[in-house]
Amino acid sequence: MTSLPLALPLSKTAIDHPPTALGHRRLVLKRRIWSGGMLAFGAAWSYMGVVTPPSDMASLIIASVLFYPLTLGVTLLALRRTRRNAAILKTYPWRAYPCEYPHRSLESPKVIRIRFTDDHAPILRFTPFSVNLKEKQNPRPDMIWFAGDIRYGGVVSPVGGHFPVRVVPDAPREAVPDGTPEEDELAERADLVRGGKVRTT
Repeated sequence: MTSLPLALPLSKTAIDHPPTALGHRRLVLKRRIWSGGMLAFGAAWSYMGVVTPPSDMASLIIASVLFYPLTLGVTLLALRRTRRNAAILKTYPWRAYPCEYPHRSLESPKVIRIRFTDDHAPILRFTPFSVNLKEKQNPRPDMIWFAGDIRYGGVVSPVGGHFPVRVVPDAPREAVPDGTPEEDELAERADLVRGGKVRTT
């Protein structure tokens, strides 16, 4: 395994950093493969339903009708959300901040607390899927790279920029610092905010 750079890149935006661009491409590829697999499974299942007498598959048909559309929808939505990740990475540079990982029950979504300033250290939730970022080739678990708006979330990665993951405010109604008109414009361009409403996915 190659060693990861600990210094922040000098690139204008996070996506210009080669490990980040590679990490984002891997994320898109993984979600495309998963979506393709789900579509192939649905086609194979439909074919089996045609050639097999319905009485032999009644319980499986009921289960597939109840769960398959939901699973397929979540998978396709996750693939679509990679566009928002790309928009954020194309708008903001990487910045390094101290962080910690508040402990939650196993069923709860994984979260991260980032200390942006002495007065602003929100808890951010990983989305659309929970991830244990602390263990993802992380040379500095006490630090995180962040690209986004400290008020609305963005994309984080372990130091090195190699594993970009979307984060959103865990409690979006918390008070946030005021931003400048330029910061507001960037947040709209990155699709963090639309029509004054924070995007929490």
